[in-house]
Amino acid sequence: MKIFTFILFFTCYFTLFGQVSTNNIKQLKQDLLKEKVDSSKVSKLIKIGDFYDNINKLDSSFYFYNEAVVLAEKINLNSYIAKSNKKLAVHYLYSLQYINSLEKFQKALLAYETLNNIRETADIFNFIGRIYSEIYKEDQAIQFYLKSLNLYQNNLKDKKGVALNYVDIGNLYYSQENYEFALTYFEDALVLYKELKDEGGVANCYTNLGNVYADNNNINEGLKYYFESVKIHEKINYLGGLATNYNNIGDCYLSLRQYKEAGLYFEKALKIAKKNNYEALKIIIYFNLADLNAKENKLNDAISYSLKGLSLSEKIGDLEFQILYLKVLATNYDKLGDFYKSYDYLKKHTTLKDSAFKNERRKNVGLFHALNDLENKRVTINELSTKNELAEIKYQSGKNYSFFLIILVVIFAIFLIISINLHVSRKEAYNLLEFRNNEIKKMNEEIEMQAKNLAQLNTTKDKFFSIIAHDLKNPFNSIQGFTELLIENFKEYDNDKKIKFLKVIKGSSSKASNLLSNLLLWANNQSGRIEFKPTKIDLASLVSESISLLEIQAINKEILLINNIDSNCFVFADENMVDTVIRNLVSNAIKFTYEKGEIQIYSTIVENFVEVTVKDNGIGIVIDDIKNIFNIEIKNTGIGTANEHGSGIGLILCKDFIEKNGGEIWVESIPNVGSEFKFTLPVYNN
Repeated sequence: MKIFTFILFFTCYFTLFGQVSTNNIKQLKQDLLKEKVDSSKVSKLIKIGDFYDNINKLDSSFYFYNEAVVLAEKINLNSYIAKSNKKLAVHYLYSLQYINSLEKFQKALLAYETLNNIRETADIFNFIGRIYSEIYKEDQAIQFYLKSLNLYQNNLKDKKGVALNYVDIGNLYYSQENYEFALTYFEDALVLYKELKDEGGVANCYTNLGNVYADNNNINEGLKYYFESVKIHEKINYLGGLATNYNNIGDCYLSLRQYKEAGLYFEKALKIAKKNNYEALKIIIYFNLADLNAKENKLNDAISYSLKGLSLSEKIGDLEFQILYLKVLATNYDKLGDFYKSYDYLKKHTTLKDSAFKNERRKNVGLFHALNDLENKRVTINELSTKNELAEIKYQSGKNYSFFLIILVVIFAIFLIISINLHVSRKEAYNLLEFRNNEIKKMNEEIEMQAKNLAQLNTTKDKFFSIIAHDLKNPFNSIQGFTELLIENFKEYDNDKKIKFLKVIKGSSSKASNLLSNLLLWANNQSGRIEFKPTKIDLASLVSESISLLEIQAINKEILLINNIDSNCFVFADENMVDTVIRNLVSNAIKFTYEKGEIQIYSTIVENFVEVTVKDNGIGIVIDDIKNIFNIEIKNTGIGTANEHGSGIGLILCKDFIEKNGGEIWVESIPNVGSEFKFTLPVYNN
């Protein structure tokens, strides 16, 4: 009996998880207890689960993976829902809980498809194919293998992923004894692994090719491939691969009736399997040794190996081998003339075989219903997700339209105020000139001051219109253009294209909404409509609440947000204004920080003020731009690291609000190193 490489898949897969040392696991658990940000908690739970998987403590790893799934679904972040469900799915697969594994893989798949993560989608398609292969649903298995293969081949151009699917499809055909098709896929995989210089992949292909040739009655050709595989596994020191090939070589010599050579290779395989606790391998090797000794008429030795194999298969719950061993024991005791024991084992064999057949029928019926339920759930989830996205986009569009109308009213009010003030000022000036000739010089100075104020108001007005004309034009043009395309081609476009267009419209609406919110705040502040209400503020708590609203923006770029504000830090300021300042500065930092960057918010006490710093390690700002960064007369905008656009109004708003609270704001920056935006607020004193 031969072993093909899929048997060792689970052992190999779990050694690929990121290693966490025993010393670090204690620190990781302590950090988990202190962590306040839910998304960071999910990451730490997954790391702890990986640690316990590596040391084969499956109950502990299940607990932490499951906690990660529960928390990820609670905060409703697709990236973490996908990752945690995939980890739990692989855990279930390793534990042979196929239905649970399939359910979690489908949840992860839905999240990864929403995130448009093609690589992870391809990987999960391959996993689902393996599950269907294990439960003998070959038709479904080949469908998912081909889906995975298509993504790796056409979208990702990933030769390693293509080779992986070739091997799995080859194993599927091999298990059905379709050796011609199996040979084609294994040879195609071998070519790719050689191009990639992947020695482990090449060795596994040699083993699989050896299996195909040997089982197709070309034993000498099979042996040639097994020995080639052994050379590579010795080189890379992969003991599981060596044991597999030694067993298969022994099986070939057994078929050739070269019993001495067969025994030597079976013993070499058994030695490795015992030393490394490869239980599944030991069961197969014991079976082969029992077969060898029976053919050499060493019936007592054959019985001894059979009893060892039977005990081990009972221990791990392998019914298939229990049935085989019981049949072998009945046969060998019959040859020894011990008819009582032979009858006893034959009776056990028949009973267990009948019981296994009934259980298999019940299991298949349950499996059928469970698979149907899972598929129905997936269809329902997809339909609900699409409906929710459409409803949300419709709601956001209506909300943004309302904001636009409000802003237009505010603009009209500002113009009216400016016109009235201008008219009153001129009338007063003329009256004073007519009746108070002795105060001409004083009035001239007042007129000059009024002129400066008017110039400033005109500059403000021009800036206001410039932002509206330029920065609002692009998102509204985008909304109009994509809406027209949808209306004109609604029947021709498929659902994927419609959703894609609606997402573009949603993004443009969000951009316009954010800009309008800042413009409204700034306009109200300029006109004195914002009521100034300074109170005692818990700064650490306010910063935590503010950055929680920006978590998704940061997670999309894998940027770490760190709140290091002192927990006993209290300031006396207007809470809404400070919240607006923090959100604008952190949002800007995210915009100009590269993926996997870091943003820190911390505070220090300077005399009677708290100095707050928002520090990033992004692209930085050149000196010439720093001089005018808070100047409304000069447009200060840049392109973010992910091509994000802005208007510059946010920093103007920050300056107005900080100064209104009696503080100062400034920036320190080094190009290509990062920026530190700093502002001060009065310390709260009883």
